[in-house]
Amino acid sequence: MNGKNGALCEFLYSLIDLFGVKVPDGILIDFVVTNEDIANFTGISSRSSVNRMLNTLRQNGVFEMQDHKFLIKNVSYLLDNIAN
Repeated sequence: MNGKNGALCEFLYSLIDLFGVKVPDGILIDFVVTNEDIANFTGISSRSSVNRMLNTLRQNGVFEMQDHKFLIKNVSYLLDNIAN
């Protein structure tokens, strides 16, 4: 899965190094990032596209939202889907 989804997974993974805090349920990205910010950083055309892609990742159990922050539950999924 390369392309936009891979870019999104790569961006989320990069946030782990920058702002990740290990918590009992996973890794909390202790920084609020908007869909528009994600769109700008990844080159995805709009925040609505980012929203749709994030919903798919959330449904697949990759992350949950906690106080407007990402709680990464499945780091290996992100790694497996990083754009090459």
